[in-house]
Order: sequence, then structure tokens, then C-alpha cells
Amino acid sequence: MGEGKAPEEWMCGATAFELLSLAFLLPTKNTAEALVAGEFADACEEVLEAFGCDSPAVGDIASFLGDYDGKDAEEVFHALRTEYTYLFVGEREPRVTPFVGVWAAQERGQKGLLFVSKESVEIEHFMRDRGVAKNLEAGQVNDPVDHIGTVFEFMKYLCLANAKAIQAPQGVVIEEGDCETFVCEHVSPYARWFSDQVFEQARCPFYKAMALFLGQVLELFAPMRSA
Repeated sequence: MGEGKAPEEWMCGATAFELLSLAFLLPTKNTAEALVAGEFADACEEVLEAFGCDSPAVGDIASFLGDYDGKDAEEVFHALRTEYTYLFVGEREPRVTPFVGVWAAQERGQKGLLFVSKESVEIEHFMRDRGVAKNLEAGQVNDPVDHIGTVFEFMKYLCLANAKAIQAPQGVVIEEGDCETFVCEHVSPYARWFSDQVFEQARCPFYKAMALFLGQVLELFAPMRSA
């Protein structure tokens, strides 16, 4: 999904990245309730259909998410929290790091540190230049912005700005190409690795489904030029 897209296509992209941010940030009770009601599965299906996705993965995603239909939301919530910790926190280190900069440093054979890697700084600068920055004085937490869930929240913001559904802050210009640039130059190589690793290591259907969903969104939303 590149330049010249209609507002409804950008809105579809915003929905896709919202679903991905909900999937890979710390799970909430609202997410669990949407899962057991079938609303989360419906939203994923609608996004893939709107993108014209005909991959066999579509059926697998629906099957995995369908496992939650009618289950107890409280039990699902605790299961998701347990799995999140298993995958992305771990006892000593995560099985799958959710931080772009940590992964990039490890790929170079270096120790991954939060906040200070070249990739982390570049992502923070890219976000700030497009009007998104942490406001610690307003009480916002000083969490690393290169967490994959936060990255997808930013992608949603870019899509909404391109759809003219929101306005960028005064003095900030968001170009249509910013979305593809950010994905391809700062996110895509890591996100493809992340998708594969989560699918391999996840023990519960939700994370397997969303790993597949991430893979499809990357294929449909951004070209492979950076893979």
C-alpha cells in the first residue's frame, strides 16, 4: 500500500495496525472480550478481505481466532497475559524481543540495550518529526518507542493522517510516502523475523493467528524491497 490511496484504503490500514498494536502490547480485558465475542476475528477478516488477500493464511487466522468463540473472557485474559510474559518478557530474557533496536543490535552480535541503539534513536526521531513525542511532564511513561506494539500505534497514526481522519500537530507535515518509508526502512526486516519467531514459539492460538496476520499485512501493505 503506497502513495495515491483513497481515504478508505488508509482507514483499512489504520484498522490493521490497530489490531496489531492490540495484539502485541500487553493484553487488556477489552481484547479478551472482543476475542470471545468474535469481534476481533471479524475485524481481521474484514481487513484481509479489503486488502484482497487470497493467501491460505486467511483460513488459518480465522481458525486460530475461532478457538476463542464463546469462551470465558476472564480466563482468556489471564491466558493471554501469561503467554505475553512467556514470549516477550521471560524469566531472564524474552524468547522473542519486542524491541526493534534490541533485535538489530543482536543481529550485529552486540548486546541489545533499550533506548540507545541506532535503530531506536532513528525511530524516535522519525516519530518526533511527524508530531509524535513522549510528554513526560504530562505524565506519559518513558517507555521505549521501538516496542513493536508502539510502532504499530504510530503506523495507525500515519494511516489516519493520510486518510484525513486526524490532523497532524501544527507545523508538522505528514507525506503519503512516510508510511511506506517507515515500514520499509525501520520496521519490515525486524517485523518479518518477529512474525516468524512468534508463530514458531507461541503456545496459544491468538499469537499464532496474529503472527500470521502480521505477515499478511506486511506483504500487502509494504513492498518486499527491504526484506
